[in-house]
Amino acid sequence: MNMYDIMADLRSDSVKNIILDTDAYNEIDDQYAIAYAMLSGDKVDLLSINAAPFLNSRSTSAADGMEKSYNEIFNIRSLVNKDSTVPVYRGSLEFMKDKKIPVESEACENIIKTVTESENFVYVVAIGAITNVASAIAKCPDICKKMCVVWLGGHALHFPDVNEFNLKQDVKAAQIVFDSGVPLLVVPCNGVCTEFRTTVPELEYYLRGKNDLCDYLVDITAAYNRTGAQAWSKVIWDVTAVAALVYPESLDMVVMPRPYLTNDCRYAVDNSRPHFIYVRRINRDKLFADLFTKLANK
Repeated sequence: MNMYDIMADLRSDSVKNIILDTDAYNEIDDQYAIAYAMLSGDKVDLLSINAAPFLNSRSTSAADGMEKSYNEIFNIRSLVNKDSTVPVYRGSLEFMKDKKIPVESEACENIIKTVTESENFVYVVAIGAITNVASAIAKCPDICKKMCVVWLGGHALHFPDVNEFNLKQDVKAAQIVFDSGVPLLVVPCNGVCTEFRTTVPELEYYLRGKNDLCDYLVDITAAYNRTGAQAWSKVIWDVTAVAALVYPESLDMVVMPRPYLTNDCRYAVDNSRPHFIYVRRINRDKLFADLFTKLANK
């Protein structure tokens, strides 16, 4: 499908087949995104969840980050539905060192197998470093014909650089995805996704006491305020990527030529490039209303 067909499909009533690729332990937003996808069965069929690598203060290596994410996925899956059998796969143990050499993992194989064998178009929703997805494309380029990558990464086009956590961890992987021609939808972080903020008092009001899942999400969000600042809000980044499939009406999206991604984490414009879908605005209140309703009523 071309990008205009993708836009039409996103806005249709058809149930979308998705794979969620997540660094679930990196922050506290992936947990909301996993739950949102699982609780939106009228909109998406969650085929599987992959654990993505990450490296920051919450991990000792990319492999450690992936393993912690793998375990956290099971935790959230159980809180949403203790009887859930959605398959979960371990991802890459390291970031890409060479664009021609995929990083082998269960997640990479899962993407290839699912897309290759599916009779329907598959959306791969990546909300971390995009290593697993790029490795699958590098290993089996033909999957680009049967899938769309939805990625939360980089910053808005008007920013001077795209030196953002998901992107800068594996620039080579991001370049593979941008250059492969695979149908691509990008939710930028700073300048777009930063609109999607909540506060602990808001979470306490709408979610506290509704169920164990809601209490867990409120608790981990409150604990993330490490400084104890009196005035503090948190961006729940990754929900916005899932929203592209679950609630596209909450996103302002446009089709435009995709940029080149340079080695120093900048976008270079070339209007002859294949198109992609770029999210340029988020209706914060609409999306939180849908999210809170599904979490509270799960």
